[in-house]
Amino acid sequence: MNTEELFDKAGPEEEPETEPAETAVSEPEKPADETVKTEPANTEEPKKAPVKPPKKRKKRTVSLFMAIIAALFAALLAAQITFICVKRNFDRKLASIQLNQYSDQKLSLLDYIYRKNYIHDIDEEKLNEGLIEGYIYGTGDKYGNYMSAKEYEDYRQTLNAKMDGIGVSVIWDAEKKAVEIIYVYENSPAEAAGIIQGDFITGVDGKASADLGYDQTIASIRGERGTKVELTVQSGADTKKVSVERAPIEIKTVKYRSIEKIGLISITDFYSDTPEELKKAVEALKAEGCDRLIFDMRNNPGGLLDAVVASLDYLLPEGVIVRTVSADGKEKKYESDASCVDMPMVAIVNGNTASAAELFTSSLRDYGKVTVIGTKTYGKGTVTAPYALGDGSVVYVSMMLYYPPKSDNFEGKGITPDIELDLSEEAKKINFNKLTYEQDDQLKKAVEVIKNK
Repeated sequence: MNTEELFDKAGPEEEPETEPAETAVSEPEKPADETVKTEPANTEEPKKAPVKPPKKRKKRTVSLFMAIIAALFAALLAAQITFICVKRNFDRKLASIQLNQYSDQKLSLLDYIYRKNYIHDIDEEKLNEGLIEGYIYGTGDKYGNYMSAKEYEDYRQTLNAKMDGIGVSVIWDAEKKAVEIIYVYENSPAEAAGIIQGDFITGVDGKASADLGYDQTIASIRGERGTKVELTVQSGADTKKVSVERAPIEIKTVKYRSIEKIGLISITDFYSDTPEELKKAVEALKAEGCDRLIFDMRNNPGGLLDAVVASLDYLLPEGVIVRTVSADGKEKKYESDASCVDMPMVAIVNGNTASAAELFTSSLRDYGKVTVIGTKTYGKGTVTAPYALGDGSVVYVSMMLYYPPKSDNFEGKGITPDIELDLSEEAKKINFNKLTYEQDDQLKKAVEVIKNK
């Protein structure tokens, strides 16, 4: 779901581990200069013969021409020999490099070649980040990720369900070239300014969203708490200028409502506050008279391991919730206590249901708690964790596999629903966040199934 908040597909968060030792890259050995000396060509003129004057002038012309040819040949030969010697020296250097393993010497030689021959300036910071990202790519770790110090700090704030902004969730309307408000947080600056669901933000600080584009529009709306942003808001047929003061926003990852006394709980991510939000949602739905639950896990990219474990502990009876296996083969088990939520349940999933959301679904199914409806899930059964790089930046590394309580790891395979059902072609053309109940075949099927449980 595209929202004002940053929602990334990532593995469980831990404090950064094991700062690496400092390393030094030695200056590469420069190719040696080699000069090939050649003896001058023999240009001695032949002895003159007693001939008639016309004959004598002709031989002098031929002799001078041959001398020039000989000199050019000698120069060409010298250049060729020099090239061959330099190439052999370069080839010897390449031959000395271990091509089947990471080699500082090879990278140093590459660095030397570029610094000596590249016609443009090198951005050192960009170069270093590119080397890190290239290394991650070369390992084959498809979930590996590098974050600068600023990116990591922003991401941690998101995982802690906090961010400075105006308190709205939005989507991009390609036709209007504006952001559409799909949700306004309670007690937020946006709510205080009179912004409501269905409004469009068509400009920020005097710049049209059509010119800024989606990403830059969102970046312009965000900012430090206490600062103000001027928005151009289209509400129905009216357009108005609204000044909004940015403030700390608590991101809600759990939304709920009731459908015919059935509780519908949508979980968008697993952040630090998700378990508590889930408990409040279930209790509120019970108070409304709901006696069964539908968990909408569609488009949930995952999140924190601790958050999904705590959520499952609340729902499941006593027993193992998840098992993890690290790179050294060590296994760790997470267990639930005896208290649980004893209600019929259904879960809806799709191809964007990933990581912790897949674990949530498969763990509930392993205990016979849910019927799963939808399409096959993404297939991320890997735990990633951040490791510090010494300057505040981190690298996320796939460092564990996790397993549901009873079933197998689903990395690269995904979870196949009990009832496979896709959205209609017409529904797929509509932004997911704007689907009505009548347009959502998967939700209608979930209601039908849970009524018979």
